[in-house]
Amino acid sequence: MHFISKIRSLKGNYRWWATVAISLGTLVTVADTGEVGVALPNIANDLDTNLGHVQWLVTGYMLAISVLLMPMGRLSDMIGRKKVYLSGIAIFVLGSGLAYVSPDFSSLLGFRVLQGIGLGLVHGNSMAIMTSIFQSNERGKALGIQMTMVGIGLIIGPLFGGVLVGTIGWRAVFLANVFLGLLVFIFGMLVLNDKLDSRFKKNDSQGDFDFPGTFLSGAFLVLFLFATADPFNWPIILKASVFLLSVATLSFFVFWETRTSSPMFDINLFKNRLFTLGVVCRSLTFVCSSTTLFLMPFYLQDVLFFEPNHVGLCMTTLALGLVIFGPLSGRLSDVVDWRIFAVLGSLMSAVGLFMLVFIGQDTSLWLILPALLLQSFGMGFFTPANSNAILGVVPKSRVGISTGFIQLLRTASTVTGVATATIIITWFMNAAGFEANVKEIVKGADPGIAIAFVSGLRAVYLVAAILQLVVLAISLVSGDGKGNKVYL
Repeated sequence: MHFISKIRSLKGNYRWWATVAISLGTLVTVADTGEVGVALPNIANDLDTNLGHVQWLVTGYMLAISVLLMPMGRLSDMIGRKKVYLSGIAIFVLGSGLAYVSPDFSSLLGFRVLQGIGLGLVHGNSMAIMTSIFQSNERGKALGIQMTMVGIGLIIGPLFGGVLVGTIGWRAVFLANVFLGLLVFIFGMLVLNDKLDSRFKKNDSQGDFDFPGTFLSGAFLVLFLFATADPFNWPIILKASVFLLSVATLSFFVFWETRTSSPMFDINLFKNRLFTLGVVCRSLTFVCSSTTLFLMPFYLQDVLFFEPNHVGLCMTTLALGLVIFGPLSGRLSDVVDWRIFAVLGSLMSAVGLFMLVFIGQDTSLWLILPALLLQSFGMGFFTPANSNAILGVVPKSRVGISTGFIQLLRTASTVTGVATATIIITWFMNAAGFEANVKEIVKGADPGIAIAFVSGLRAVYLVAAILQLVVLAISLVSGDGKGNKVYL
């Protein structure tokens, strides 16, 4: 402990010790997504629930994260990043332990949401800490490191989760998170130090915490998700009413933020063309990528009849690009036009998604794996460069709330993508006369239900591919060719 304290006190070494602490947290929390993703088919079968219900283990978790990202980013700007970050890790560990002993689906969902609450605090601060401990001309390097850890987490998660689910059972996934989370908490407590954060100053974050803005932003996200995901099978009139209410709530949020003396989020940032188009591109990209992350395990396990550990192995391909190209894209976006990487990444992702339009009930891995790899390479090029461009316009005193916002784009877009994909597939299955029950989508059952599921899956990937081409087009016209340096 004396050694850690001594190293932490040396300002020249602090950023690397802090990088290790945040990287470990990123690794564990991102791996959780892959672990649970592989476990979803087994959870659905074991707890006898349908596709519409089991998707809430993803959407409820992501919604909890989304609601808290901006408020907790702002709170960390005011009181310090370490307190908020470690509180989030502690809540995540508690939620994982309770999920391990959950007796039924409802309690599991509740504890999964508790995990999401913890990660709302964590993800609202991890990128802020990373970008704060590196100088502005090294911001891309910091984001590249962050994306690398995300990629490694996405690789380890499905592999580790597949082994645990295949040998012990899905509950072991949550138990593992308890032990790993405790290690992250202890290391972070020893290493992180707000006093050595070169860009964090409490007196730079003027104003009070924006409680009305927090409530309005959270209400908008909840109402929007309920309107799009349709968790209660509401009639179309009620869904339309809830959607309109979400739009009204968003309008009130914008109205409040432009008039309060201490806004949670600076709406004026959207007056910057590059910031706005970067946000649009990021949102659409994560809508598209979420479809593969959520649906591919069901296709591999319930249509192609893969074992969980083989599903996990296949899903690791989605992370290779982040590990290989994330650091490269991050570093180079510091010195050259970020649009190069955004366009190249969007093109690769679009091609990968178009390839999945041709899957069937007996598709070879020679089609599936290259498609997943292309999507992975695309995300590796696109994400760090896009983050660097967006953050380039942000004042130093707002780095916490702003990194929380771009993390919000990721999680909210993932929720939207999962919900939309579920609606499309459910429609195809219902139109063919089947309930969207994953227990029935297995090899050897009524072939009609597998055909309906795959047809819906193809439609999802077609829509996603078209949206990714829209991202490519927007990226081409989003700047003047000077990259993030136009902001500085």
